[in-house]
Amino acid sequence: MLNFQPLSMGLKTLADSYTFKYGEGSCQHSFVSSWSLRHKYGDSFCEHEGYLYTLRSKLCNDSERAYLFPFGPREDLDALRQAVQNVIDDAHGHNCRVKFQTVTESAKDIITAMFPGRFTVDFSRNYSEYVYDIEQLFSLSGGKQEVKRRSLHKFLRRYEGRWESLLIAHEHIDMIRDFQNRWLEERISGIDDPLHVAQLRSDDECIQRALDDFFILGMFGIVMLIDGKIAGYAYGFPLNDDVVEGDAEKADRNMLDVYTAVKHEFLGICRAKFTYFNFEEDLGDEGLRTVKMRDQPAYMIDKFTLTENEQA
Repeated sequence: MLNFQPLSMGLKTLADSYTFKYGEGSCQHSFVSSWSLRHKYGDSFCEHEGYLYTLRSKLCNDSERAYLFPFGPREDLDALRQAVQNVIDDAHGHNCRVKFQTVTESAKDIITAMFPGRFTVDFSRNYSEYVYDIEQLFSLSGGKQEVKRRSLHKFLRRYEGRWESLLIAHEHIDMIRDFQNRWLEERISGIDDPLHVAQLRSDDECIQRALDDFFILGMFGIVMLIDGKIAGYAYGFPLNDDVVEGDAEKADRNMLDVYTAVKHEFLGICRAKFTYFNFEEDLGDEGLRTVKMRDQPAYMIDKFTLTENEQA
């Protein structure tokens, strides 16, 4: 069976060496995601014969063990097939079936071709990731961006001489944390849906964990100040040399047009190094989906769940 190691910061360099090259720019396929969401996924890693394996221990149950598709080269089909077989054998060694989580379309095609009829494939549009051309997002060009162009111009006029955007430094972390706490309490105060509140609190926990280890994780971003007080922030991290993830973006909901300005400033620093911006999933929120589609993604990353059939 595979020898999985519990998640630790000491595994970051190892995980990055695989996910940067083989993670396909998915927001789920990064050490930062594993670290920030360890309360949700409980990821552990195993490197074996040129592949990195990920076990999502908190998604396992008595009959199924949850894994990511092995990160590693795909040119040698025999080695790749053995890597997938290693996952199957590991699950069977625990008297469980395999469940592959957050599988990209290309990885799904590999599994179903190598093991025909062995897995049930499930797809939910709610978990498809939106990936944008950074330059297009930043320029706000085209008719569909007219609303955002007007919003940005209004911000610049309204707060002329009063605002500044700073790269997040150590002295800003506590400021951002305090702002996030206020933002969360204001946000949930008018929500009656307990599931929505639970989702917001889960997101907040992820943000707080990221802030705990912000610079060690290689994260970067901006903090927006108006009249010397924080009005918003945005940060992210590289998924590979071409794609950056927008991990968090918050602004004072009582200040007009600040959200637009915060995102624009963050994109301004991203465009210097990256081509694409992964803005994660919409999780089925129809309003968020409308907004994300209006921004015209360059492409989507569809993700699948593959569950080993009972008879396998």
